[in-house]
Amino acid sequence: MKNKLFIPILSLALVCVCGWGYSQYQAKRQWEINAENQYQRAFEELTGHVNNLETQLTKSLVAASVPQFIRLMTDGWREANSCQEDIGQLPLTSLDLSRTKTFLASAGTFCLNTAQNQLADDSRLNKAQWDTIRKFRNQCRTVTENLQNLREEFYNKRAQWLEVDRLGTLSAAAPALNENKVTKAFLMLEDGLRRVPDIEFEGNNLDLVPKPTGLTGQNITAQEAVNKSKQILGPDYSKARFKYSRIIKGDFPSHLVTAYDPDKREPCQVSVSVKGGHLVWMLTDREVPKKNLNLDQCEAKAKSFFQQREYPPMEVVSREESDNVAILSMAPRRNDVLKYPELIKCQVAQDNGEVLGVDAVSYLTFNDPNAPQQKKPGYTETQIRKNLNPNLKVARIQKAEVLNEMYNKVPCYEVEGTEGTDRFLIYYNAETGKEEKIRRTDENGNEIQ
Repeated sequence: MKNKLFIPILSLALVCVCGWGYSQYQAKRQWEINAENQYQRAFEELTGHVNNLETQLTKSLVAASVPQFIRLMTDGWREANSCQEDIGQLPLTSLDLSRTKTFLASAGTFCLNTAQNQLADDSRLNKAQWDTIRKFRNQCRTVTENLQNLREEFYNKRAQWLEVDRLGTLSAAAPALNENKVTKAFLMLEDGLRRVPDIEFEGNNLDLVPKPTGLTGQNITAQEAVNKSKQILGPDYSKARFKYSRIIKGDFPSHLVTAYDPDKREPCQVSVSVKGGHLVWMLTDREVPKKNLNLDQCEAKAKSFFQQREYPPMEVVSREESDNVAILSMAPRRNDVLKYPELIKCQVAQDNGEVLGVDAVSYLTFNDPNAPQQKKPGYTETQIRKNLNPNLKVARIQKAEVLNEMYNKVPCYEVEGTEGTDRFLIYYNAETGKEEKIRRTDENGNEIQ
């Protein structure tokens, strides 16, 4: 009897296993088809957007009217941005395509800057600017030709993106990357762009790194960094054991110190600049289980923290909440001017008001103790009010300092106002009266994109 039941059961089990295996195979096959289609779609869009970019640049060389030229440059900027998004969707992370990506970013920046400059000043471009457009057009034409050739590989020789994806996941696949049709084509494109010189143009801030002006004083030792960390954390860490970790390399080197307090579950890490021993950042990575304090109370805690450490008066310019932690962006005010470039970000726990994190990189980069006193602005607040859109209901106008695209400080008037239920911060150049920037924000100052 048992033998009679065993064979049917075994057969049924075999059928079930085969059915499950076939369903898994079908599911995997469907996933591969979907993945290949998505990669192919991204590649087709990349090819189309690069071709469109080349077309806009070529048309701009013969445009006679300023409005038409601005439209072509603006469209070129959009196409360049789309190219960068498309290339990010392809399984090419294992390839060094830095020159290709830099070219696309530079082309987009150039198109946008040129359009903005023409909008502000409709004078004709000089010879150097026309030559720059031609250089971008010529390099873009090279990229287009390479992509079109690769496109033919897909249709005629049935190259597959999934093969590229698999190679990217293998640690020992470097030699195969040079043999694969797709990766080889992109490597040849990259090599071709590396053989031509960089295109230089005014307003190119891709590689611009501002020189920090807030690092004052002599270089400090590891022991001095530990002592500075004790001063920064203050009496809340009077029982803590401080351990020096290492030097962090970067735009400006810093010492990393860790504080272990027996009364606290998580250690606190402090980064202190090698030059001068200034606080670069600090972080305590602990969970905040409950919310006892609102944003106003956390704001008061943050201001007290910086006041006790002899920072200039800080004002909160934006604030938000996340996982029972208040995230505050603060800027100093000097001579009645709000200094946005010197922004400090601060995290405050909403259970007990502890300052969990500080990011002072921007403050150290743009704070300049030796900066000359600002001269009297060329425009008055009364003159600025005459330039405002009548639809804007003005709540406040104050002096502020912002950064332009070249990281230069620009004295401005910050106009806070509303249109209906929407809140705006609009910045007017205090020297020229030009409208520099418009930000749409919520009631807490956070920008709405």
